[in-house]
Amino acid sequence: MPIEDIFSATQEIAKFHPRFARNRDFADGEEAVKAKRKTYLPAANPADDLETYLSHLFRTRFFPAATKTLQGWVGLIKRKPDQLNTSSAIITTLCQLLTPDYLTSEELTEWVIRETLITNFTGLLVDHPSKDGFTGLSAANAIEQGYRPYVAGYTGESILELRPGLVGGKRQLVRVRLLEDEGNTVRELMVNSGVYQVRLWHRENDQIVAGPIYTPLVNGKALGEIPFVLVSTSDKLSPQPSLLQHVVDLNLQLYIQQGLLSNVHYTLSAPIPTIRGIAPKKDKEGNYVLDDEGNLQFPEFPVAPGSLWLFESKDTIAEYLEFKGQGAATLENSVKEIKDELRIAGHSIVAPDKPAPEAPETQMIYRAAEMAILASFARTISGKVERALKLFARWADPAAEADLAFAVNQDFVPQSLTPQAIAAIQGLWQAGAITHEQLLFCLRDGEVLSPALDVQAEIEATKVEAADRPTAGLI
Repeated sequence: MPIEDIFSATQEIAKFHPRFARNRDFADGEEAVKAKRKTYLPAANPADDLETYLSHLFRTRFFPAATKTLQGWVGLIKRKPDQLNTSSAIITTLCQLLTPDYLTSEELTEWVIRETLITNFTGLLVDHPSKDGFTGLSAANAIEQGYRPYVAGYTGESILELRPGLVGGKRQLVRVRLLEDEGNTVRELMVNSGVYQVRLWHRENDQIVAGPIYTPLVNGKALGEIPFVLVSTSDKLSPQPSLLQHVVDLNLQLYIQQGLLSNVHYTLSAPIPTIRGIAPKKDKEGNYVLDDEGNLQFPEFPVAPGSLWLFESKDTIAEYLEFKGQGAATLENSVKEIKDELRIAGHSIVAPDKPAPEAPETQMIYRAAEMAILASFARTISGKVERALKLFARWADPAAEADLAFAVNQDFVPQSLTPQAIAAIQGLWQAGAITHEQLLFCLRDGEVLSPALDVQAEIEATKVEAADRPTAGLI
C-alpha cells in the first residue's frame, strides 16, 4: 500500500461512507438534515435563488421518524440493566471505567447499540497501555493514572481496513487500520508470523510519519490474534445495511414530499398579482427608458395597503392568479402512505394521522415482528460485547475469562410476573431447587421488585434482619 493511502479507507468500506452520513444526519434530526440543504431537499423551482430556497427550506416541515425510531429501539434494549456475570471483583470494578475516557460498561453498550443501529459497522478494540509512558506506578495509583486495560469504541467512519487471513489454519483478522485523534493518527494492527503487533502513523507538518512497531504483551506473553471485535449483524467484514437504513430512506422520501406539499400550500396562500397591457417607461422626450443592459423598463406597482395603481390605457388588465391546487390531495395521500410504511418498517411511533381500526391480531403481528428483529439484534450485541470483555479479561483477570458472561436486555415489553408465577418461583426456592440469589433475580427481572435492587445487599440485609428478629416466646 502506498504510504499516502494509509489514512484512507479501502474502496469497499469508503463506498458506504455517504450512507453512514445520511443515516447519521437523519438520526440526529432536523437541524442536521436541514444543514445539508439541497443534499436532501431539492429546490421547489430549479431557477430559485438562494434567498428563495432558504425560505422554502424554512417552511418545509421535517418529521423526525428516524430519530424517534432510533430512540425507541435504544430505549427498549436499555429498559433494563445489562447482565454481567463474573466472579472477578477486579473485572467488576474496571467495568465502571471501561473505556479510555472512563465510560462504564452500561454507557459503552448504549453507545455501541446506537452506533450499530445507524451504521451496522462498529468496532471494539481491547488494549493496555505500556509502562513506558508512566512514572511512579504502584498498585494503589495504577488505575487512577490510567494504567489499566480498556475497551475503545470506533465508529464505522473510523474503521479503514479489515483484512482476514489464515493464522495457524484458522481464519482471522491479520490487518486492521483505525483512524484516531480527529483524523491525525492511524493505528495499524497486524499479525506477523503469528504475533500481534501495533504501529502508529501520524500526520506531522503535512508529512506522514510511521512510528515503531511494538508488540503488546498479556502477562508477559504476546497475543496470537488482533483483540478487535467488529460489531455487526453480519459475519462479513464489510459494511452491510443497518436496521435503521430503510427507516432513513422512507424518512428522506417523506421529507421530499413534505417539501412539495409545503410549496403547494405556500402558493395557495399567496396569489400572484399580474398586469397585462402596460406600456414601457418613457422619458420627458418620449423615448423609451432602458437599463444598463438595453432592456425596456416598466413602471413599478407596489402591493401594499393604500397603494393606487393608475394605468394610461383602458386595455390594461390587472388580476390575481390563484393556484387551484388540484395536486395537493395527491401529495397528502403520498405523505400518509409513507408514514404507514414507516410504521411497519420502523416503529409504531410513526403511526398514520388517522389510523383505520385494526384487529388485535394485526397489531400483535406488527409488535411480534418488531420485537423479533430487535431481539435478534440484542443477541448480536450481547455476543460481540461478551467477546470484547473476554479479551479484556485476559489483561484484567485471566482466570475469569472462561466463566465471564454478558447480555443486554431482551425483555422489551413491561410485564410483571403473575401471582401464579411468583408462587411457583417461591416454591422452587423453598424446595431448594434454586438459590436465594436466583429467587431475587427472578423477582427483579420479572418486575416484582425494583430494577435498582442490589441482590447481594438484599441477601445480606435479610440475614441481618433474621438474626435480629426476636425468637418465639420472648418479649
